[in-house]
Amino acid sequence: MSFKHIVIYSIREFNKNKEKEGYFPQDGVVINVFAPDLLSGNYVAVGFSK
Repeated sequence: MSFKHIVIYSIREFNKNKEKEGYFPQDGVVINVFAPDLLSGNYVAVGFSK
């Protein structure tokens, strides 16, 4: 699967469906979830085909 745009959201932004860079997280496909360290929180990479 190829994506034209990938946006990184925090878990909080993803759950609240907050727009970022003109994209809503629940309109895309979750590619990966990662946690860089305990203090900065968890993030979700979401891909968009449009």
